Amino acid sequence: MNEELIKNDANVKEEMHITYYFTVIFTVIGTLLLLYFLSNKVEKLSLFIIFLSISAGGLPIGVIGAFIDYKISEYKLKLGKTV
Repeated sequence: MNEELIKNDANVKEEMHITYYFTVIFTVIGTLLLLYFLSNKVEKLSLFIIFLSISAGGLPIGVIGAFIDYKISEYKLKLGKTV
């Protein structure tokens, strides 16, 4: 019984393909927003400012996009099984 449950869980994971479109879009938007705000505060852009905008703006907002991607993939999987 336990082996069947493990095989069933593995099949479900193989069927679910997550696309990361929203993750990329949200990461870019977060990076650009923070880069815009930082460019108004500093005189010139440097490599540190770019890394700061990616790590402080892009990555946290990209996690929201990843969550949206996961929920959409989960919904598609449920929709495909019920139809």
